[in-house]
Amino acid sequence: MSKTPARRTLLCPRCDTPMEASVSAKSMPCPGCHRNIRSEDETVTDYQARVEYYNEGRVEVAKKGIIIAEVRVRALVVKGEVKGPVRARQSVHLEKTGKLTGDVSTPLLAVQEGAVLVGRVDAGPRRADARPAEAPLDATPRAR
Repeated sequence: MSKTPARRTLLCPRCDTPMEASVSAKSMPCPGCHRNIRSEDETVTDYQARVEYYNEGRVEVAKKGIIIAEVRVRALVVKGEVKGPVRARQSVHLEKTGKLTGDVSTPLLAVQEGAVLVGRVDAGPRRADARPAEAPLDATPRAR
Protein backbone atom coordinates (compact mmCIF):
# COMPACT_ATOMS: atom_id res chain seq x y z
CA MET A 1 0.00 0.00 0.00
CA SER A 2 1.51 3.34 -1.02
CA LYS A 3 1.08 6.56 0.87
CA THR A 4 -0.26 9.52 -1.04
CA PRO A 5 1.37 12.83 -0.12
CA ALA A 6 -0.74 15.35 1.76
CA ARG A 7 -2.35 17.92 -0.55
CA ARG A 8 -3.45 21.51 -0.06
CA THR A 9 -5.48 23.95 -2.09
CA LEU A 10 -3.78 27.17 -3.20
CA LEU A 11 -5.05 30.25 -5.00
CA CYS A 12 -2.84 31.98 -7.55
CA PRO A 13 -1.99 35.48 -6.21
CA ARG A 14 -2.16 36.86 -9.77
CA CYS A 15 -5.33 35.36 -11.29
CA ASP A 16 -7.05 33.67 -8.27
CA THR A 17 -7.12 30.27 -10.01
CA PRO A 18 -7.47 27.44 -7.44
CA MET A 19 -5.09 24.48 -7.66
CA GLU A 20 -4.07 21.39 -5.71
CA ALA A 21 -0.44 21.07 -4.62
CA SER A 22 1.66 18.85 -2.40
CA VAL A 23 2.30 20.20 1.10
CA SER A 24 6.03 20.02 0.43
CA ALA A 25 5.88 21.96 -2.88
CA LYS A 26 7.81 25.25 -2.77
CA SER A 27 6.62 26.53 -6.14
CA MET A 28 4.48 25.36 -9.06
CA PRO A 29 3.09 26.71 -12.34
CA CYS A 30 -0.39 28.22 -12.31
CA PRO A 31 -2.84 26.45 -14.64
CA GLY A 32 -4.66 29.77 -15.22
CA CYS A 33 -1.97 32.37 -15.99
CA HIS A 34 0.94 29.91 -16.51
CA ARG A 35 3.26 31.87 -14.21
CA ASN A 36 5.29 30.36 -11.39
CA ILE A 37 3.73 30.55 -7.90
CA ARG A 38 5.93 30.53 -4.80
CA SER A 39 4.22 28.90 -1.85
CA GLU A 40 6.87 28.66 0.85
CA ASP A 41 7.01 30.91 3.89
CA GLU A 42 9.72 33.59 3.63
CA THR A 43 11.52 36.14 5.77
CA VAL A 44 12.80 39.30 4.06
CA THR A 45 15.92 40.54 5.82
CA ASP A 46 17.30 43.00 3.26
CA TYR A 47 16.27 45.56 0.62
CA GLN A 48 14.11 44.20 -2.22
CA ALA A 49 12.76 46.47 -4.94
CA ARG A 50 10.59 44.70 -7.51
CA VAL A 51 7.59 45.30 -9.70
CA GLU A 52 5.70 42.59 -7.82
CA TYR A 53 6.24 40.43 -4.75
CA TYR A 54 3.76 37.55 -4.99
CA ASN A 55 3.80 34.54 -2.68
CA GLU A 56 1.01 32.20 -1.59
CA GLY A 57 2.83 31.67 1.72
CA ARG A 58 3.41 33.70 4.89
CA VAL A 59 5.91 36.55 4.44
CA GLU A 60 7.66 38.29 7.32
CA VAL A 61 9.58 41.53 6.78
CA ALA A 62 12.33 41.64 9.43
CA LYS A 63 13.33 44.87 11.23
CA LYS A 64 16.02 45.65 8.63
CA GLY A 65 13.96 44.31 5.72
CA ILE A 66 12.46 46.60 3.08
CA ILE A 67 10.10 45.66 0.25
CA ILE A 68 9.26 48.19 -2.43
CA ALA A 69 6.74 46.42 -4.67
CA GLU A 70 3.12 45.44 -5.15
CA VAL A 71 2.68 42.73 -2.50
CA ARG A 72 0.18 39.85 -2.76
CA VAL A 73 0.58 37.15 -0.13
CA ARG A 74 -1.41 34.77 2.07
CA ALA A 75 -0.27 36.50 5.29
CA LEU A 76 2.11 39.40 5.98
CA VAL A 77 3.99 40.38 9.15
CA VAL A 78 5.77 43.74 8.95
CA LYS A 79 8.55 44.54 11.41
CA GLY A 80 10.56 46.52 8.83
CA GLU A 81 9.19 48.56 5.92
CA VAL A 82 6.84 47.91 2.99
CA LYS A 83 6.17 50.49 0.27
CA GLY A 84 3.44 49.62 -2.21
CA PRO A 85 -0.09 48.23 -2.32
CA VAL A 86 -0.68 45.12 -0.20
CA ARG A 87 -3.29 42.38 -0.65
CA ALA A 88 -3.27 39.54 1.87
CA ARG A 89 -5.73 36.63 1.79
CA GLN A 90 -5.59 35.97 5.57
CA SER A 91 -3.99 38.77 7.59
CA VAL A 92 -1.61 41.73 7.85
CA HIS A 93 0.17 42.32 11.17
CA LEU A 94 2.11 45.54 11.73
CA GLU A 95 4.52 45.20 14.62
CA LYS A 96 5.55 48.28 16.64
CA THR A 97 8.66 48.80 14.46
CA GLY A 98 6.77 48.28 11.19
CA LYS A 99 6.05 50.89 8.51
CA LEU A 100 3.58 50.27 5.69
CA THR A 101 3.00 52.90 3.00
CA GLY A 102 0.32 51.90 0.50
CA ASP A 103 -3.25 50.70 0.20
CA VAL A 104 -4.05 47.55 2.20
CA SER A 105 -6.73 44.95 1.44
CA THR A 106 -7.09 42.09 3.93
CA PRO A 107 -9.73 40.29 6.00
CA LEU A 108 -7.76 40.86 9.25
CA LEU A 109 -5.55 43.85 10.10
CA ALA A 110 -3.61 44.12 13.38
CA VAL A 111 -1.60 47.26 14.13
CA GLN A 112 0.52 47.53 17.27
CA GLU A 113 1.05 50.85 19.02
CA GLY A 114 4.00 52.63 17.42
CA ALA A 115 3.53 51.14 13.94
CA VAL A 116 3.08 53.47 10.95
CA LEU A 117 0.35 52.88 8.35
CA VAL A 118 -0.16 55.38 5.54
CA GLY A 119 -2.76 54.49 2.91
CA ARG A 120 -6.32 53.38 2.36
CA VAL A 121 -7.44 50.30 4.29
CA ASP A 122 -10.03 47.76 3.16
CA ALA A 123 -10.33 45.25 6.01
CA GLY A 124 -13.04 42.87 7.08
CA PRO A 125 -14.82 39.72 5.95
CA ARG A 126 -15.58 39.27 2.27
CA ARG A 127 -19.00 38.06 1.13
CA ALA A 128 -20.38 37.30 -2.31
CA ASP A 129 -23.37 39.52 -1.54
CA ALA A 130 -21.24 42.44 -0.29
CA ARG A 131 -23.08 45.12 -2.27
CA PRO A 132 -25.27 47.47 -0.20
CA ALA A 133 -28.94 46.65 0.10
CA GLU A 134 -31.27 48.95 -1.81
CA ALA A 135 -33.97 50.75 0.14
CA PRO A 136 -37.55 49.94 -0.87
CA LEU A 137 -39.39 52.65 -2.81
CA ASP A 138 -41.87 53.30 0.02
CA ALA A 139 -39.21 53.63 2.72
CA THR A 140 -40.28 57.10 3.85
CA PRO A 141 -40.33 57.60 7.62
CA ARG A 142 -43.81 57.77 9.10
CA ALA A 143 -44.86 59.87 12.09
CA ARG A 144 -46.54 58.02 14.96
